[in-house]
Amino acid sequence: MHNKLKLWLLPPLLLFLLSSCQSINRSGTDLRLPPALVFFSFDDGPGGHDDTTARLLDVLKKYEIRALFCLLGENAEYYPDLVKRMHDEGHYLVNHGYSEKHAYRMNEVEFTNNLVRGAEAISSALGFEPNPKLYRPHGGFYHSKQEKICVDNGYILVPVTVRVYDAVIAGEERDVVVRKVIRKLEKWNGGIILLHDGRDSHSRREKRVAKLPHSSYDRSWIPETVEEIITVLLEKGFILDNPDVLTAIGHFNFSTTE
Repeated sequence: MHNKLKLWLLPPLLLFLLSSCQSINRSGTDLRLPPALVFFSFDDGPGGHDDTTARLLDVLKKYEIRALFCLLGENAEYYPDLVKRMHDEGHYLVNHGYSEKHAYRMNEVEFTNNLVRGAEAISSALGFEPNPKLYRPHGGFYHSKQEKICVDNGYILVPVTVRVYDAVIAGEERDVVVRKVIRKLEKWNGGIILLHDGRDSHSRREKRVAKLPHSSYDRSWIPETVEEIITVLLEKGFILDNPDVLTAIGHFNFSTTE
């Protein structure tokens, strides 16, 4: 398993489950990413609370950056206009499964159904099936049999090289996220960033935000944080959007054709 978490902090059962899993975490060396290339990816969206995803799309449009949006099917069903906008503005749509249940907690039948329902939700929002077929497991861990299911269904798994676990960080700690992202990108000279414009299903997020307004379920600080990261990276000379390079090295087939 690549780049394991600090597993000694986890409960024994979860430790056992994760120790047998594969992870989306990779290094730039593993992926043979060109130097100074940075790609943004966002999980668990679309997020409608405080127009988080809409404002994030505004930021990306301002800087002419295309990103990977890893969508939960349930959220795609609830915010189809945001899904359509993502596609229309040239972003890449990734199946993140239908539900908020972590992939590694599913058996093969449940995983397959979740994968199919996630794809159907995105296709329904768009009015057609997106191409290429991209997938990132919710929770970031998956079993080898699940990877085979994805490959057999024509999916490419989307990895990450810069992961700061922002989904468990509240807005008052946003500076920590900026510092960690920049530090890792400088250390590894680029990479694929994972951040969250949503967290879990919209219904659960709304309940958690209503109960604890400034909890980590409130993702409203993400757009401003992303803009701050972008401005720093541009000053440092990083390349923030070059999907043709990824196509050339054969890891992704970035095509937005219907």
